Amino acid sequence: MFHFKSILIQNFRSIGNQNISFWENKTVFVGKNDSWKTNILKAIEKLLNSKNIKEKDFKNIKKPLLIEAIVLHDWKEISISLEANFNWKEVITKRNDTKEIVELTKQINVIYIPSDRQINKENKENGYIKLIDLILKNKESKKEFIKQTKEKIEDLNSKSGRKKTTLLITLLKLYLYSINEKNNKNFTIFIIDQPENFLHPHATKMLDSVLQQIWETENTQIFYSTHSTELVSNFRKWKYEISDIIFVKSIDWDTKTKTIDNSDGRFNKIMINLIFKNASIFFSDYVILVEWETEKISIPNIYENVSWGKYSNIDSKNLDKEERQNYFNLNYKNISVVDVWWKWALYEWYIFACELFGKENVIALIDRDDNFYIDHDMIIKAIRSVYKVWHIYENEFKKYNWIVLDWEFENYYKIDSIKTYITDEVTTRAEKFWDDFDQEKFDLSLAKLDSRLNNLKYAKKISTAYESIFNAYFRKYSKPTIAFNLSTRLTTNNWYDKRLLKIFADMIEKFDNKI
Repeated sequence: MFHFKSILIQNFRSIGNQNISFWENKTVFVGKNDSWKTNILKAIEKLLNSKNIKEKDFKNIKKPLLIEAIVLHDWKEISISLEANFNWKEVITKRNDTKEIVELTKQINVIYIPSDRQINKENKENGYIKLIDLILKNKESKKEFIKQTKEKIEDLNSKSGRKKTTLLITLLKLYLYSINEKNNKNFTIFIIDQPENFLHPHATKMLDSVLQQIWETENTQIFYSTHSTELVSNFRKWKYEISDIIFVKSIDWDTKTKTIDNSDGRFNKIMINLIFKNASIFFSDYVILVEWETEKISIPNIYENVSWGKYSNIDSKNLDKEERQNYFNLNYKNISVVDVWWKWALYEWYIFACELFGKENVIALIDRDDNFYIDHDMIIKAIRSVYKVWHIYENEFKKYNWIVLDWEFENYYKIDSIKTYITDEVTTRAEKFWDDFDQEKFDLSLAKLDSRLNNLKYAKKISTAYESIFNAYFRKYSKPTIAFNLSTRLTTNNWYDKRLLKIFADMIEKFDNKI
């Protein structure tokens, strides 16, 4: 039994002081560029590969550097540490090299693959070379074949990163084959910086499948950083969960880490949702939670196409030209819009997102409909859970970043604009099939449209009424297609109710205090 349990990193590169715990199989580091995820991977590699500490490795050369790991071996916790001090242009290092630790480290195979996929066949510590040697050690019967692969390494140095990553996938598969027929008695740690580099999405899925098989083998552990939703959201209950993700941020030039505790299973439903969609949330800084797909598709379109001058109160004096131009650009500000599928899921998502981003960086947008008295209790429950307050009144919801629309999202469409949109679309379709055009049927169809739109005034569930109208005229279109086309048309023609646009302007300004 071998398990790398935790690591304490002090004064190493961008890291002031971080103590990071790991589960048994796989740990994934996510964060924006320049959050220095690589420095965490490098600290693990330097400790286990006994790499020398250099002057550039000190965050502050006046302070001591420490990297200390707790390893579980045969159910016994063992500390492996490296200390360093910078003294008179010389780095003085100290390791706790007891006999037990020396023997243990000899059994640990550390395969470190950098993001640039550098290959150095003269360096026995190079990840590619070590992986090939490990395969040779595991599977002598394939020795000649793999030796030929090893001889090609030198030629690959001049090749593209894509070919080097392809080679990595091949070697990982060979590694799996080499340990397939016997118990894996080696202790192997894979440290891979951005495995998806130079790969197209299908190859990334293939790589994910190989990595998954590796981390399920005995005495094997994988650490990697990634910007790929494919490699971060492939959850498997009891094996790889939200708790195995380390979120990395740079705050005031210091690398900080955070994990989400899901030991009680409270975010299991969210985890299932993330497998199929919304995994981009892991790479965001701020989030707007909405109920359904219509809002998720429409809201980014609204922010992109509306002229915001008359709805916004921003003071642009302290903004440069780029910031002014992108003030309402969700991608520029790294804001995700996440649809949670149903109203009560907003409760769980709000708590999850507040833990992940901080409560000031999360907004929940909810409709007021006939069942709002139930939603009202749900909102209070969510706010109490996050803010630890007891007495909450409806007029305070906005204070806690719950934005309650006056009615359903679809109520903010102007009915005349819907008629214009559908009439134009139907007319275009009629003109396309002019040879089979029947003017009488066409006129009757539009007359029914007037009747249907008039009934909207009395509909209890506006969204359902709208959906039935669009299904009548656009059966071949999916709901997301209609939402995208309609929201584009509504924004470009200024057909949204200005009260909704003012709400959206206020939402970005609320975030702006943190951006």
